[in-house]
Amino acid sequence: MNEGIKQKIYLEKDTFIEQRLNDVKKNLLERLDKLPSEELPFMEPHLRALYFESYFLLAEGFYNASLVLCGILLENILKEKLFMEGILDEELENMNFGKAIDRAKKIKKLTDDELSFLEKKKELLRNPYAHYNKMKLSKGVYFPVWKISNPVEKLIALDQQVTKGELTEAQARKKLIEGVQPELMSSKEFRPMAHLAKNTLEEDGFALSTFLEIDKFARDFAEKYFKPQK
Repeated sequence: MNEGIKQKIYLEKDTFIEQRLNDVKKNLLERLDKLPSEELPFMEPHLRALYFESYFLLAEGFYNASLVLCGILLENILKEKLFMEGILDEELENMNFGKAIDRAKKIKKLTDDELSFLEKKKELLRNPYAHYNKMKLSKGVYFPVWKISNPVEKLIALDQQVTKGELTEAQARKKLIEGVQPELMSSKEFRPMAHLAKNTLEEDGFALSTFLEIDKFARDFAEKYFKPQK
């Protein structure tokens, strides 16, 4: 039975690796100067690992994964403080981020500002990103959209003109929407737009600014609570 030819992620491994390395270098050159270069203050190895996984995912452009780990980093920084206050790992393992924040409020070992920051970032990152709620993350983001009548026929005709050299691809794109007025549309009206909207927000600075806020909080928190006693 012929199941057809299965497409592959790459055809030639060495070529694929070379291209990926070039992409990684390009992304690092573009983003590293925007990220902190100072070493972290003292914190436990598992917290450092989470921090640097978030750091390098962001540096390489994996925004979604980086932001998910940022939320996990904050949760574990908080749980490390709770452990230092005598709460055992067995109990901590059964706490989600929200319950850990509630426990921190009860023992009154954090400031109101610290608790407020953790709560805001939990709402912003943990549930929407961990559960990939793209509709919630893209809410209120609008893009201009051109509604084309008979799009398939027009695309075929324009493609033929491009193939014949009568039009460039840029000219064909302009011709496709010629005379059509754009409408503003969000993921609420057109669900496939959710992924585009979310990615656009992250690339426009949301991911970087969020990471930098969490970086500052983590450094200040570690300096205040995790610094070894002399």
